[in-house]
Amino acid sequence: MTKIQANGVLLFTAMIWGFGFIFQKYAMEYIEPFSFNAFRYIIGGLCLLPLVYFRSKSKSSKSKSSKSKKRPPEKTSPALIKGAIIAGAAMFIGASLQQFGLLKTTVTNVSFITGLYIVIVPIIGLFLGHRYKAGIWVAISIAAGGLYLLSGMEGLSMGEGDFLVLCSTVSWACHVLLIDHLSGKFDGIKIAAGQFFACAAFSLIAAIYSNEKIIFTAWNEWKWVIASGLLPIGIGFTLQVVAQKYSPPAQAAIILSLESVFGAAAGYLFLEEILSFNGLIGAALMLAGCVLAQLFPPLPLANNR
Repeated sequence: MTKIQANGVLLFTAMIWGFGFIFQKYAMEYIEPFSFNAFRYIIGGLCLLPLVYFRSKSKSSKSKSSKSKKRPPEKTSPALIKGAIIAGAAMFIGASLQQFGLLKTTVTNVSFITGLYIVIVPIIGLFLGHRYKAGIWVAISIAAGGLYLLSGMEGLSMGEGDFLVLCSTVSWACHVLLIDHLSGKFDGIKIAAGQFFACAAFSLIAAIYSNEKIIFTAWNEWKWVIASGLLPIGIGFTLQVVAQKYSPPAQAAIILSLESVFGAAAGYLFLEEILSFNGLIGAALMLAGCVLAQLFPPLPLANNR
C-alpha cells in the first residue's frame, strides 16, 4: 500500500467515524446508553477476532518456515489482559459520557467536541513528563476559543450535553495515551479486541445495575447496534490500524481529525442540524486548533532537560 492509498483509507475511516454519530443518535430513540454500548462493543470485538486469528496463524507460519530456532507460540499474557481491561475501562467512561451527552446535544457539537482529544492529549502529557514547543499552547487556545463559540457558552457555563461530551473527550485523551503505551509492548489488534470486550463487560454491568433493558427483540433496536458495532468500531478501527503502518503519524492524525467535519455533514444531511454563525466560526477554530496541534509533537527526551 502506498502512502497516498493509506491516506485515502484513513480519510474513509474518518468518514465512517463521523457518520457513525448518526447511528448513536438514532439508537437513543430505542435503546438506553449502557445497553447500546455493551452490544455494539461486543460486535466490534467479534469483528476483530478473525483478524487476530489470521495474524497469529501468519506469524506461526513464518516462524515454522524460518531457519532460526523455533520460538514458542505467542500467547496472551496476563499483562496484555490487564492492559486491555484498563484501556477498556477508559473507553467505557468515554463512550458512556459521550452517549449520555448525545441525549442532550447535537451530533454536530458532539463530533467537533470529541475531536478536541487531539489537543487535550498534550495537556495530560505534561503530567507524564512530556514537553512541547510554545506553539502547542497557541493551538490549544484556538481550539478552546472555538469550543466557547460552538457550545454557546454564557460566561463560564455550557450546556449539560456539551459538558458531558467534553468530559468524555478527556477520557478519550487518556485512552490515546494508554494505547500509545500498550502498543509498544503488545499486538495492537489483540489490545483492540480485548479493550472492546472489556468495555462491553463494563457497559453490561452498568446496564444491569441501572435496570436498563438488555434483551432486544425489535429490528429498530438491533439495526443501530449492528451498524454502530460493525462500521465505526469493527471496520473503522481495523482500517485505521492497517493504514497507519504506511502513513506518517502527523498526517494520519490530521486526516482522522476530519471525523468532526464528516460528523457535522451527517448532522446536516440526516438531522437537519444547522450551525449558527458563531457555531460555524467555533467549529472552524476547533478544527484549525486540532490540525495545528499536530505540528508540535512532544520534544525528544534530550530536549526535555
